[in-house]
Parts: sequence; structure tokens; C-alpha cells
Amino acid sequence: MLKPVLDVGELRYNRDRNVLERDRARLVLNPEDATAVAMALELKRADPAATIEVVSMAPRRAMPHLEDLVRRGVDQATLLTDRRHAGSDTWATSRVLAHHLATRDFDLVLCGTHTLDSGTGQVPAQVAEALDLPLMAGVAELVDLNTEEGWAVVDVDAEDVVLRFRVGLPAVLAFRYAPSRTLPPIGYGDLTRDVAGQVAVLGFDALGMDESELGLRGSLTQVRRIETDALEAKDPIRVRADREGIDEVFRTLAEKGFLCR
Repeated sequence: MLKPVLDVGELRYNRDRNVLERDRARLVLNPEDATAVAMALELKRADPAATIEVVSMAPRRAMPHLEDLVRRGVDQATLLTDRRHAGSDTWATSRVLAHHLATRDFDLVLCGTHTLDSGTGQVPAQVAEALDLPLMAGVAELVDLNTEEGWAVVDVDAEDVVLRFRVGLPAVLAFRYAPSRTLPPIGYGDLTRDVAGQVAVLGFDALGMDESELGLRGSLTQVRRIETDALEAKDPIRVRADREGIDEVFRTLAEKGFLCR
């Protein structure tokens, strides 16, 4: 599962509708989801018979990202998109993803634990619950995998300690961002390769769901009001890069309570 997320610098909030205006903001690949895709491609390099399908619930303008993932080595990309999905919270989003995944045969569902536009990490857990699958979140490393015997060994980053687990398959593994694990570059010959045959677009009607299950109607959490604090303009303090300037910086920080006297 992969989520193209909005560039947070371009987000705008519609206070009348209590929703984010997503149509104009640029989309980028969620870093933790990209880590999961990079992990899947590593597994495919080790076992060329493995098949990777990227599934994303996103607007149609996410298509270039999915096409590029196919050019990087993904076998199939599926875009779940429909105007009736608009306003879906994590619960409704999870139901849409789970409905599609229930039609697929797989050993692993790889995704990110969190997204840039939401720190809750609810979607992997809710998808696993809907599919009655075990979940491991905060995965730092897929240590070992045996699809024939049906198990995987993962290291989970618990902030102050790394824990190792063995989990039965199929399972949902939600990864932490790993800057050392990056997507491979697109080969020069693949930059303009037509991958339309490897990208499917499925709308609401293909899911076999009721409209009451998704969008704002199917969302269990809804924003009622957003309040923002007014920012107070401050006059900048300019100092020279010398001993006197350094002393002034320390004095100011100490006065503001940022340094112990």
C-alpha cells in the first residue's frame, strides 16, 4: 500500500467545509511508504519470481507516481480513485483498501507506519483488522522471510530498544522511514516506456461497497472546528559574528529561559 501525500508547504484549509483543499497541492511519495516499496524491490531482486503490486487510494493526478514505480521494477500498480472517496478519514480509507486487498492473493502487505499528513498510523492496523491478519508496525528491518513455510522475522524499532519478532504469513508489515533504503533510479531506456498495461484504475463501482461506507458519510472521525493562534511579529536581533555578538546571543537565550544561568 502506498499513499502519495500532499506537499505540506502547499496545503490550504477550507474552513467552511472543514477539509483540506487537496486539488492544487503537489503530490509526493510518502517517505515511509517509499521505504516499504524499496524493501519489496529488494525482495524481488533476491527472488525474481516474486510479484509486486502497488495499491494506492489517491486522486488521478497520482498516476505519474505509480507509473514511475512500474518503471522502477514494480509489476502492477492499482489506483483506487473516485470523487465519492473525497473526505474519507482513516477508517473509510482502510475499508476501501481492505475491500481491494481481499480480492488479491498475497504473502505480505508492505506499507509505511505513518504518513507525512497524519501521524496516527491507523491505516495499517485497520486494514490488518479488516483482513484478519497479524500486524507488525514500526518495522526497521525485514530480517528473514520464508514464504514456503509461512513466516517472516522482523526487527521493530521501539524507540529505546529494537525488538525481534517472528510473524506468520500472510501479514501486514508497516515500516519506519529508512534513509539508507531508497528506490532505484529509472533506467534511461525506461523513462518514457509505456506502462499503461501495468496500471489499473478502479472506481467506486468496482469495489462493491455502499456509498455510506466511504467519503464523509462513512468517516467515523470528522473535524468540527479548527482554531489557530495568531502569530505576533517580532523585530529581529542582528549581531556580528564576533565575541561580542556571541555573548549577546547567549544573554538573549538565557533571558528567554532557553539556557541555564
